[in-house]
Amino acid sequence: MSGLPDDARCRVILCQPPLADEALPRAMDKLFAQFVREGRCQTWSCTGEHDGAALVLAWTPDVALSGCSHDKIHGVLAVHGRDPVPPPFCVQVEGAWRCLDRAGLRRLATRDTPMLDHRVERLGEWRRRGLTTVGGSWAGVLVG
Repeated sequence: MSGLPDDARCRVILCQPPLADEALPRAMDKLFAQFVREGRCQTWSCTGEHDGAALVLAWTPDVALSGCSHDKIHGVLAVHGRDPVPPPFCVQVEGAWRCLDRAGLRRLATRDTPMLDHRVERLGEWRRRGLTTVGGSWAGVLVG
């Protein structure tokens, strides 16, 4: 990941339960190698971050992947038993990362609860504010 520039595109996939090994990132590496052969991107990185709570896919150049590419990503996720659209909030509760829906967020989180912002689109955004707090994120309006 460190070799890619801040303006690289990225997609952050929340993982519930967190990744336990490197099987999924390796499978994504194979898929992105295929994307390079097909001219969809030039360089990439696929890593599990924050104790496996997030799978960060990043690529150059700064172009959006096609819907077909995202379908292929979803296929790899499905093969590895992962939901491509888990609950929208990933917060750290009692030392463990958990994906929650709105009701769970309101029940278990405060404004100071650590949160992963998966809505970023550039790697530099992920580096600067991927790890934030509920109160410092777009979800802050949902908790008192």
